[in-house]
Amino acid sequence: MAGDAIIPRTAIEWYMFGGILVVLNIVGLLLTGHTLIAAVGLGLVSGLTIALLVAVVAAVLRVVRE
Repeated sequence: MAGDAIIPRTAIEWYMFGGILVVLNIVGLLLTGHTLIAAVGLGLVSGLTIALLVAVVAAVLRVVRE
């Protein structure tokens, strides 16, 4: 990515981060007694939401610092 991009790092790193969060959420939900279908649904929504929030916070912090 260009040096003047709002969000640091490359896009694939953010996609991988989102995927890792989804998997961790699914595993956590399975360990807490959720069914597989519920864990996958909730894991997808919550994992991608967390990844989006982290990306927005990173963008805001970069804009504020500059």
